[in-house]
Amino acid sequence: MPALALAFDVGGTSVRGAVVGAADVVIAESRVATRTGPAVLDDIARMGEGLLAGLSPAARAEVAGVGVAFPGLVDAEAGISRRAVNLGLVDTLVAAPLAERLGLPVTVVHDTAAAAGAIWEDAGSPASAFVAVLGTGVAAVTYVGGRAILGVSGQAGEIGHLVVDPAGPRCGCGLRGCVEAYVGARAMLERYASLGGDIRVSGVAELVARAEYDRLAAEVWSAAITALADGFLAVGALLAPGEIILGGGVAEARRALLDPLQARMRERAGVTAVPPVRLSALGGRAGLVGAARLALAAVRTNP
Repeated sequence: MPALALAFDVGGTSVRGAVVGAADVVIAESRVATRTGPAVLDDIARMGEGLLAGLSPAARAEVAGVGVAFPGLVDAEAGISRRAVNLGLVDTLVAAPLAERLGLPVTVVHDTAAAAGAIWEDAGSPASAFVAVLGTGVAAVTYVGGRAILGVSGQAGEIGHLVVDPAGPRCGCGLRGCVEAYVGARAMLERYASLGGDIRVSGVAELVARAEYDRLAAEVWSAAITALADGFLAVGALLAPGEIILGGGVAEARRALLDPLQARMRERAGVTAVPPVRLSALGGRAGLVGAARLALAAVRTNP
């Protein structure tokens, strides 16, 4: 049975594409800056064509399908982006044009669902967990009794737009002081630059490294930790999950994130029980891995 999939993770700053094989091994990978409007679909198609062209004939024959982890409101069954604000897309066909360009069946899924699903499975599919994906955006999926709770709108888990400081910075959603306005990768870099930080800093990993000696980087990172701690404490008070599992690009900060986050949660908990927090080994690959798994599952279901 074919064991390879093309996978794409469409983020706010970049689109990542990869050929993913057995045991979630990334065989080939590519990345481009995210463009808005229909151009993003052309970029995905061109990236896919390039990745396929780079495979041997034998490997190319093993590619069974394409998985696309897409932001915003997604109609997975129809393969349509209903509303992706950051991409400037409304009611836009995604699966059909990509399938025509790439000659493969295409599965379109919500980016958080793809990443969180992969993180949850990789963590052993715990019965009770709150799985948060930290990247340009911040979102999560709650698992109860081993089932994902999506809510009537399918948007349950939007912790990124939980307001933790009404007087805080403006969020992309229009509100002030959302978790994402502090913790989102782009938001952190923009805040650091606005405070007078080095404009050459272009990634969260560099920002976190600079926090050891750069006062402004330390201030931005500390504010992000506090916002995330308050958001998770609110989750703990409402849902009391068995654990919180972190993935996504920002989670690649590893101990620089986990240790101060757990300490801040304990400091600010009051009477709220503090759920254990752990890191996913998938890190920033979660979206790609999740998209690949779902693409292969769809092919097996509809051979």
